Amino acid sequence: MLKRKKFYEQVGQKIGWDFSELERETIVKNKKWDFFEEVSEYLDPKKILLDLGAGSGEKLFKITDKCKGIVGIDSSKSMICQAKRKLRSSKIKNIKFKLCNTNKISFESESFDVVTSRHSPFNIGEVARVLKKGGIFLTQQVGERDKQNIKDIFKRGQSYNRPHGKLINSYIQKSKKLNLKILRKDHYHSIEYYNMNDIIFLLEYTPIIPSFSAKKGKKFLELLKSKYEGELKIKTNSCRYLLVLKKE
Repeated sequence: MLKRKKFYEQVGQKIGWDFSELERETIVKNKKWDFFEEVSEYLDPKKILLDLGAGSGEKLFKITDKCKGIVGIDSSKSMICQAKRKLRSSKIKNIKFKLCNTNKISFESESFDVVTSRHSPFNIGEVARVLKKGGIFLTQQVGERDKQNIKDIFKRGQSYNRPHGKLINSYIQKSKKLNLKILRKDHYHSIEYYNMNDIIFLLEYTPIIPSFSAKKGKKFLELLKSKYEGELKIKTNSCRYLLVLKKE
């Protein structure tokens, strides 16, 4: 846990949680949804959104016109510093960022109309507490089969060998005890293509292969290239879950 927190803090210091340049270069096929487009469907000019694990906030800046206000929280000082720096250089007035432990949210009960969590751990009890009655919680999480061929090459990785669906099903079981109604449970496996430099960037700044080193992992990267490189770069996959809950 401490290693993961330290890693996340280091990523915040270097790039924030901004993978927009990488996303522009990535070829993606069969992606089923865009998370913040899904979020926007539940927003209107009267609603306040709380985002858990906001990182440096770049995704949130794009939906500020969809609601009355947004609060982004993160447990990483470097991520929040990056977010506030970007906010100062913008003209956006209805968003703020706060350093806060997402496991114990420092807001009063029933404060928010919508709560979101994209690729960030959360405490479902705290989510239920801060949601207003009738409020919506949306989360997108990385599935156990994400980047499966890369993890198979390295013989280790994030959720390696864990049963498919275990993470999202654990959230569902907990939500049933908290008067949270399941509006939607969904998942997809998309195909992604990266060049080798982007693969290295991805592995350096995400927890797909913990403690990844391009130097130490050279032989694994060469094997990945020989097995999966084609005309459309190096092929891998993205596995994502979507869960939408309503507080009754």
